[in-house]
Amino acid sequence: MSTDFWDEAFIAIYFLYGLAFYSLGLALLVESGRASELGFAHSMRLLAGFGLLHGVHEWIDMLEQVNQELHQQPLPDWLLWLRLVILVTSFLALLAFGEHLLIRERTGNAPTWRLTVLAVGWYTASCIMVRILFDLDDKEWLLAADVLSRYVLGIPGALFAAWALLHQRKPFRERGMGKFVRDLNIAAVALAVYGGAGQIFPAKSEIFPADTINSDLFLDTFGFPIQLFRAGTAIIVAVAMMQVLRALEFENQQRLATIENEKMENERQSREALANLNAELQKANEETSRLLREVQRRDAVRGELLQHITAAQESERKRIARELHDETGQALTGLALGLKGLVSMVEAKPDLAKRRIGDMGEMASTALGELRHLINDLRPPQLDDMGLMAALRWMVERSNERGLFQTELRISGESITLPSEVETTLFRIGQEALTNVSKHAHAKHVTISLDYTDGPSLTVCDDGVGFDPDAMMEPANLRASWGLIGMQERVSLINASLEIESEPNQGTRLTVRLNRE
Repeated sequence: MSTDFWDEAFIAIYFLYGLAFYSLGLALLVESGRASELGFAHSMRLLAGFGLLHGVHEWIDMLEQVNQELHQQPLPDWLLWLRLVILVTSFLALLAFGEHLLIRERTGNAPTWRLTVLAVGWYTASCIMVRILFDLDDKEWLLAADVLSRYVLGIPGALFAAWALLHQRKPFRERGMGKFVRDLNIAAVALAVYGGAGQIFPAKSEIFPADTINSDLFLDTFGFPIQLFRAGTAIIVAVAMMQVLRALEFENQQRLATIENEKMENERQSREALANLNAELQKANEETSRLLREVQRRDAVRGELLQHITAAQESERKRIARELHDETGQALTGLALGLKGLVSMVEAKPDLAKRRIGDMGEMASTALGELRHLINDLRPPQLDDMGLMAALRWMVERSNERGLFQTELRISGESITLPSEVETTLFRIGQEALTNVSKHAHAKHVTISLDYTDGPSLTVCDDGVGFDPDAMMEPANLRASWGLIGMQERVSLINASLEIESEPNQGTRLTVRLNRE
């Protein structure tokens, strides 16, 4: 095609060229506000800056063509210098994008911008050296600065950015975005071609190699201007990058799906926790009801126990009254009658009176012994005078005197002084245990152990018929277990525990253990 045709087509080429990059920059700028875990998303503002600035640069070129066509006048110098500043800034933004993306992807840290700063220094030094070496005027220096911006900034920036984009393929695949890798490859290759091939043919200038390899050579060789080639690659980059931007929407959908799944999971866990809590509350209510029933049962048992104790006390009073009446009372009555008879017998029958006095003395001694036994049964004086060990020895001796079974006392540890109420309780429990053995156990041997090293504790062990403790405490059998209930009430008053080990035909082991404070 003729040069005149391309001169007329330059306006449309520059417009499409600028529109492609400006649209890319605008799309990237809009999408850069999204929250994303991709390193690419954190660097998009720099690439957006390149697209917007480069699009404006191409539109200034378009404006230059329009002004030339309509007015045959060049643009003012300030606008030409502004165009150069925009071009340089756009290439720096592209280079900074590549550095930012690559450094963050490799190290996870913010970049130090060393490469970008180095490029600025190198470009500035190159412009100054060219001005000095070639002795250029302002117009020639402006053109040379444009060429140098493409060599020093444009080509390295495009290649570096393309390399950084290719490094994004792995993060894309790791996040399930493999379908966008193809678009990423296209964008990276197009950007590399745009920089490597598109910028190697700048406007003709005095500096090497632009004096030979330039836009005129490209037009003569391929038959179309380099600007059309750049516009084509720009459109490919823009379209491919806009496809890549869909990955952010896909990531957002993934995030929303994850949040929704987490929400559903949290709701499920909340429902499970609520169900578990309801179940625990139900168990707690059932346990409370059970405890309430147990308290009511214990209250009923204590009421019956109180009645039993009252009846036992009344029965004991009757027994004591009967023994006092039948034995001690009769002895005292005999003594009283004998003393009355002695008054008349002393003078008349002194020998007989002496014998009667001897008989009455024996009668008084017998009554005194019976009275002493009665008092000992109520509370042995050894318990008050000599302590628990002496009282237990006396109880064992009395048990062996009865001859129902053999009773043995074992004492371990060094004796310590216990509170009076504790010793009384331990003695009464031992006494009640021997009574139960004599009534129900049919035992041949009973061992009473007092251990001062552990608690202390009192243990009563027999080889009798035994029983089932759980069955004995059933409501239907309470009347047969008043002794055990009484023991439990006693130990609770002295902060002790009662342990009952027994099986049918296996004997019984009863232990009272004081709790250590």
